[in-house]
Amino acid sequence: MSTTEVNRDHNYSRPLDVHLTSNHPEIKELVEVIFNEYFDSSSSNINIVKKHLKVVLLDLYVAWNKDPLLEIGVHMSPNDYSDGTVFSKGKSRYNKLHIKRTIINVIHTLRDKGLIGFYKGTEANQKVSRIWTSSSLERYFKKMKVEVFDILQQQQEVIILRDKDKVDIEYEDTDQTNEMRQVLRDYNDLLRQTFIDIPILETPVIPNKDIKISIGQHDKFVRRIFNNSSFEEGGRFAGGWWQRINEKQRSRILINDKPTVEIDFKALHPILAYAMKGLDYWSITDKDPYDVTTINIDNAEAGRTLVKLLFLMALNADDEKVAFQAVIGKWDYQLYPYHGLFTHEYLGSLLIKIKQQHEPIADLFCSGAGINLMNTDSQIVEYIIKDFIESRIPLLTIHDSFVVQFDLEDRLYRQMQTAFQWITGNYEIKTKMNSNMTLNKLNQFKTGVDRDHYFSQIKTLQVERCKGYLERFAKHSKYFKF
Repeated sequence: MSTTEVNRDHNYSRPLDVHLTSNHPEIKELVEVIFNEYFDSSSSNINIVKKHLKVVLLDLYVAWNKDPLLEIGVHMSPNDYSDGTVFSKGKSRYNKLHIKRTIINVIHTLRDKGLIGFYKGTEANQKVSRIWTSSSLERYFKKMKVEVFDILQQQQEVIILRDKDKVDIEYEDTDQTNEMRQVLRDYNDLLRQTFIDIPILETPVIPNKDIKISIGQHDKFVRRIFNNSSFEEGGRFAGGWWQRINEKQRSRILINDKPTVEIDFKALHPILAYAMKGLDYWSITDKDPYDVTTINIDNAEAGRTLVKLLFLMALNADDEKVAFQAVIGKWDYQLYPYHGLFTHEYLGSLLIKIKQQHEPIADLFCSGAGINLMNTDSQIVEYIIKDFIESRIPLLTIHDSFVVQFDLEDRLYRQMQTAFQWITGNYEIKTKMNSNMTLNKLNQFKTGVDRDHYFSQIKTLQVERCKGYLERFAKHSKYFKF
């Protein structure tokens, strides 16, 4: 595929990953060849230049290997690299490779020598600059036998602490942060060795609204993000590409070439909110907590989705305006095209109905309580992940739901129940789970009048695998010796 500027989509990009590293001899040789041929060898900081050159070449190689049309967003202002980090002044745990403004000069040289394509970002188009592999650099890449699996993300910090303005801040490590970090490292190592893909995709990219979501080997890295300068607030697991797609798209995921099922806690945050008040929601009622009447919405599923979104945003927000803006910004207008309906007045009246239906927790809405609920659900997720890591069983987390290989749902059910009780310290509160078709459900249709339904469901698990998918799986299997 051509890497020229013809028909390039500059929105099809991702940020430069400065955390990549590799000890493969071909990478070292490439850096030496490119430096000796195109860079000024009389410089007094040759090693620093080579280090930054290696970072750029590694990420260009990863992007090109996945899709030559994928571009990389790069900051080109020296202010973005003050004292070696784009995050804060001084050495930072978030920039362990100590990437400095030297990287700007490296990119300029690669551009001037014709090794990369370059699209200048401006304030007017609100874009950072974009770079991509040119045909000249592509000739070097084509000679290499390096697998993307030889390029690692081990230098990246996985425990992120942010202040109230969502800026990453420094912190002193404790036994708690060290333990959490080890869990994430073990989890990311398991994900790295796990083949996670969608069999209908010739290229590992999912078109999604106005962007394209990359689902390759280097799009699986997971971190935990804590908020408001506290390890008691937030802490959710974030980063895997499966978190950026919808449930229908996730239903097509194969893990190690096996079908999967997604299982989630039914209304976890409402249940946790009631638990904060010492109440067991499911002993009070069997009613879906998101079953609140909406007006001017003729689709029941859309109505429930709106109530759920507003419920959760209002739990997380400090005031109504923030909650309403979050709903308007997060609503999927492509799936449910209710443009112009969700005014603050409309959402305000709906929030009143939600509060009336959930009077015991009405004071928690727009109080910022949700950040503490997120911390609780993140601890529940960590408990489950630790159990699966110990058995080397891969699973994917989407906040309060999980994707596992089909036939592992019983184990997941048990661990979800145990985790909820252990983390909340309450063994009396009931939990319920939702799930797609599982093996147990399927076997219920195996005999009798539902036998035809059984075979129709079995057929849905026998998915077609396209050529691109099969090639990716073969490379992964060969490298990790499946």
